[in-house]
Amino acid sequence: MTYPHPIGFSDLLGWDGEDYAEILSLFRQQTTEIHGSIMAAARAVCPSEARRFFEDFFQPLRFGAAFAGHVTGYYEPLLAGTAEADGEFKFPLFAPPPDLDHPWYSRREIEQRNILAGRDLELVYLKSRVDQYFVHIQGSVAVDYPDGRRARFGFAAKNGHPYRSIGHILVERGAIAAKDITADWVKSWLEAHPDEMDDLLWENPSFIFFAPRQTEGAFGAAGEVLTPNRSIAIDPAYIPYGLPVMLEAQGHAPRLYLAQDCGSAIKARSVPIFSAAPGRRRGIARGKSTQRRS
Repeated sequence: MTYPHPIGFSDLLGWDGEDYAEILSLFRQQTTEIHGSIMAAARAVCPSEARRFFEDFFQPLRFGAAFAGHVTGYYEPLLAGTAEADGEFKFPLFAPPPDLDHPWYSRREIEQRNILAGRDLELVYLKSRVDQYFVHIQGSVAVDYPDGRRARFGFAAKNGHPYRSIGHILVERGAIAAKDITADWVKSWLEAHPDEMDDLLWENPSFIFFAPRQTEGAFGAAGEVLTPNRSIAIDPAYIPYGLPVMLEAQGHAPRLYLAQDCGSAIKARSVPIFSAAPGRRRGIARGKSTQRRS
């Protein structure tokens, strides 16, 4: 395994052109558990000294080519939903069961055997099985109810099984070339092949559970409100929540982000950037090669 190695701030592409005051403001708003002396200093420093703060308290680490992966974009979907099931809205998001352990039942077992039925764990009902599945991928959703209320639900737990991309499976089957695949294409394929939908979705054994979120705005797994084009989802086994991360990629200018989220599809070599508020995006950006630095 190749471990990250120290570099200087002068080696960070894009560092000289960053908006240090903006990053400082977002950094010190975090409630993520970060070393107390660092957070105390962040909250005491004036914005004009933001660059010096980061250079004094952080050591850049380069992950290098061994961790090259891809950058994607994700968003908080805005969907219609109901509090009770009916003939139209019948695809629930569930709260974690009290007996959740890792690994728990797989997606196939949960859905085929109706393991969650009758346990009063349903939080909200959605209209589409495709939407239900993609909310599991996104990790959060804003829901508009018929009476005009809007509620938010975010990632709370998962069943402990590894995520497997159904898009990659469709590529392996020859349904589409890897360079052409997008989330919208996968959604269209599922809607056009209802008889094959269950078997394909069950190829991904990972299953996500949710919790209500009271805060306005999309809510990340680290407990922070996500900022478009400044928040990223990471694998916390490699990058702790709350840390600044510099990303660079083909066709993507180097930019500093904060590690504030994690979802079922996040791997060590995939870094999704939170890109929009509810209802403003309808797709996920195609993957791009990248090297990550923090």
